[in-house]
Amino acid sequence: MASARPKIAVFGCAYGGYNLGEELAPAKIAEFKERLSRLEVSAVFHEQAALDVRSMRECGESFSAQPGIDCVLCIVTTFVPDHFVVSFLDACDKPIFLWAVEREMRCISVVCGPLITATLYELGKKYMLVGADIGDDESERELLAFSRAAMALRAMKEARVGYIGGKNNIMFNMTADDFAIKRTLGTTIDVIPLEEFYDLARSVPRDEALAEWREVVKKVGACSVAEESAIESTSNFLAARALVEKYSLDAISINCFPYLKSRICLAVSLLSDMNVASACEGDLYSTILMLLLGTLTETPSFNGDFLRLYPENQEVLFSHCGSGAFGLSDCRERISLQKSIETNDGVAVVYPTRRSEHVTLLNLIGTGNRLRLAMLHGRGMDTDLEYEGTPMRVRFEVPTKTILRSIVEAGAGHHWNGTLHDVRAEIELLSGWTSIPLSKLG
Repeated sequence: MASARPKIAVFGCAYGGYNLGEELAPAKIAEFKERLSRLEVSAVFHEQAALDVRSMRECGESFSAQPGIDCVLCIVTTFVPDHFVVSFLDACDKPIFLWAVEREMRCISVVCGPLITATLYELGKKYMLVGADIGDDESERELLAFSRAAMALRAMKEARVGYIGGKNNIMFNMTADDFAIKRTLGTTIDVIPLEEFYDLARSVPRDEALAEWREVVKKVGACSVAEESAIESTSNFLAARALVEKYSLDAISINCFPYLKSRICLAVSLLSDMNVASACEGDLYSTILMLLLGTLTETPSFNGDFLRLYPENQEVLFSHCGSGAFGLSDCRERISLQKSIETNDGVAVVYPTRRSEHVTLLNLIGTGNRLRLAMLHGRGMDTDLEYEGTPMRVRFEVPTKTILRSIVEAGAGHHWNGTLHDVRAEIELLSGWTSIPLSKLG
C-alpha cells in the first residue's frame, strides 16, 4: 500500500518585469522548504522561481519526469496570469494547491487566486487555494489534507483488488459496479474464481498449516480452537495470501456466505494486519473503503455491521462476528481465538476494538451514476464482548435516532468501514474529485 507520507512537488512563481516583487520569490521558496521539513510530507523542490510561460512549462516537465508525485504546491509570490498555471499543468497534470503568499502589498498575489481557480474549474482540474503568509497553521493543515487526499487517489488508481466468489446470496444491495469503480476511483478489479481458492487451500500441506497456526497463536491472549478447525482456517489464509502474491493484489474481497463463513475469518484478519485490506461477505465496496482508509493512515481499518443503538449515551455498536485485524485491539492479551458464535465452528478473532478520540466511518453503495458515500464521525468508547466478535462502540454528537434516520434518508447500507483517525477533510476532497456524492451524517 502507499505510504501515508505524500510526495509533493513544490515550486514558486512570479510575474517578471512588472515591479511586483519577483526578486522576493527565491527567499519565499526557501522559507517553504524549511516549513515543509516539519510536516509529514516528502517534498521535492524546483529551486528557480518560474517567471513566464516557458519556465512554468519547463518546471512542469521536470516534475513529470519524477516518479510518485502525488500533488503540486504552487507558491504564488506575486500576481500571476492564469495561463501560466495552465501551461504548468499541461506538462504535469496533478492536483494543485495554490498558496498565494499574503505579505507585501505590492505583490498582490491573492488577486490572481480566483482568476486562476475559475480557469481550473472550467478545465476540470483538482485544486485548492489559500491566501495566507508563510507559516500559517490552518493553511498548512489544509495543505496536508489536500496532499494526503491526492496520495490516496493516486494509490486507488494504481490498486488491484481481488474479488473472490462475487456477492453473497442474502444481500441484494451488495451488488458492486466494476465500471463505476474504475470510472470514479480508477481501481482495477480482478475477478478470481472461487474454485482457484479452494484448490490452493486443499494443496496446503498439513504440517505447513500447523506450523503457521502455532505462530498465529503466539500473537493472542487465549485460544480454544480445535486442531482441525485451526488447520482448515490457516490453510485458507495461506491460500488467500498466495492469491494476493500471484495477482499482485493490494486488497481482497472474499464471499464467505454461506459455505466458508467462520473458516475464512482468520484469513481476513491476518491479511488486514499485513496491510492487505480484506473484507468478508463478498462486499467489494467495503474492501475498497478499507484500502482507502488504510492508505490514508497506514493502519488496519475496521469493517462491521451497524449493530445496536444505545440512545441513553448517543452511542452505536458496530461489529462483525470475528474477522477484524489484530492491530485494532488495544493489547495482544485481549485477543481470543475461538469458535464462531454464528456457526459454532471455525476460527473467530474476538476482541473489543480499542477506544479512540476519533473514529471516521464510511459506507459506499450503489451502481452506475447512483454510487454514493456516507460518513459518520464520533469518539470510540470502551466496550465489552456481549456480542462476541470485534465490537466497536462509538459515541456521536447527535442522538442515535437521528443517526439511523439519516442513514435511511441517505440510502446508506449496513456495512461500515472505519479508522481510528480523523480523515474527514481528506474524504470530502476525494468525494469532490471523484464526483461520488458524500452524505455527512454525524
